[in-house]
Amino acid sequence: MEILDKLKFSRRYALRGMLSGVGVAMWLPVLDIMCNENGTAFAQGAPLPTTFGIFFWGNGIHPGTLWTPTTTGDGNAWQLPSNLSDFADLKDAMTLVTGLDMLDGKFRGHGWGVMYVLAGGDGYICVTMADTNKGPGSSAETAQGTQWMPTIDQIIADAIHTKEPFKSLETGIVKYTGQNMGTASLNLAHRGPYMPLAPQRDPAMLFNNLFSMGAPPTMPSGAVPSDISNKLRLSVLDAVLSDANRLKASLGRNDANRVAAHMDSIRSLEMRIPTTASVTNPSGSGCTTPATPTEQAANLDLMKVTATSQAMNRLIAAALACNMTRVYSHLWSGARDDNHYPIIQLDTEHHTLTHSDGPTGPSNLKAAQIEKYIMSQYADLARTLKGVSMGASTLLDNTLLYGISDLAEPSGHLMTNYHIVLMGHAGGKIPGNRHFRPPGAGTSTARKVSELMLTLQQVMGMNVTTYGSWDRTSKTMPEILA
Repeated sequence: MEILDKLKFSRRYALRGMLSGVGVAMWLPVLDIMCNENGTAFAQGAPLPTTFGIFFWGNGIHPGTLWTPTTTGDGNAWQLPSNLSDFADLKDAMTLVTGLDMLDGKFRGHGWGVMYVLAGGDGYICVTMADTNKGPGSSAETAQGTQWMPTIDQIIADAIHTKEPFKSLETGIVKYTGQNMGTASLNLAHRGPYMPLAPQRDPAMLFNNLFSMGAPPTMPSGAVPSDISNKLRLSVLDAVLSDANRLKASLGRNDANRVAAHMDSIRSLEMRIPTTASVTNPSGSGCTTPATPTEQAANLDLMKVTATSQAMNRLIAAALACNMTRVYSHLWSGARDDNHYPIIQLDTEHHTLTHSDGPTGPSNLKAAQIEKYIMSQYADLARTLKGVSMGASTLLDNTLLYGISDLAEPSGHLMTNYHIVLMGHAGGKIPGNRHFRPPGAGTSTARKVSELMLTLQQVMGMNVTTYGSWDRTSKTMPEILA
């Protein structure tokens, strides 16, 4: 049949219909018929998409027993430290890299750290911390602060974007509170200086942004399918029901059940959206829509930040599973952030806690509790991705997540001994369940974060041999690879 032939040679398929004169298209998940016999690639031979993401949080981490495993190696050779304990069921997908430095590892502020770990510096070649006073980034912790170079997510997006509706997706949780540092703390993704891509922190708004993509260009200006469905008490699914039934009649049992489950999940979500939102899903394996997008932005009620975070995580997973984008960045909190965390009974500014006493003092230990809580939400994102099927694997198997903060150790603003939490297997290129701490950590021969950033770009298929202006390097980190 023609429809089956289309599916066999397609990465996307949309159910289409009309709702009160408005065209509606609802994209489907990758079905078995679209894949090869083993479910490891598309039927025409193209690989399943690998996605790249960033999970960033402000104010660094506290090295030592809370964060640093006592041993290195693979599998049971190392154990998760307490601040990463929420990843216990995900350890097989974690690659923990510790002991990396920025430049000569000396004192520097948050604004310089965020430039380094997200954009490799400001474009001015630097080999020592003192050099960073010479380039445009010298204004880092002022209202003129920005990212002077494109952030790594945007570099990768430019290289791998094809026909996905979103070249990249930007999300966040707590809106930056603290010293005015220009665009660099309010935003993660930057196309260049003073060219930030603002993160969406409101789950309902993110839902609207994601699932209003299916209508054709002829749709009336400003209208989305759910505008019509809300007013007429009709579901977007009503518009595509005929096309869906025709498709299911042509499919095998597993694919027909997947289409039905996909539509059920969208119906459930649609019923919970209190405001306008479209539900059109560009296809991807396990493409289902989360059922909790009604929470408010976290800063409206910091006591509800967990619910907001989990809603955002499910929306991110939906966007990736539906192949809406291959690149995303999640800004939990900005560099030098001073938000409170009443959700864990800590009603003192995060940044202030890191400077109220020494690195092992009571206030810093409270800051470490905030880090543990943030890691629990990073783990929830990874767990959500693991729960989404993609052919014979999962979304987490086909993801590379770069978990990073601005400082290596916040109390002293040290730029030595960075801890980076990578999650996912990047389509089989990263084995996971590994703690890598290179020889020379803590000495003048310590390896650099820029080496890891170059490696991540190559893992994502980029033909690039050098990276960075601070610690510019052509050296990679093969020790994390399969």
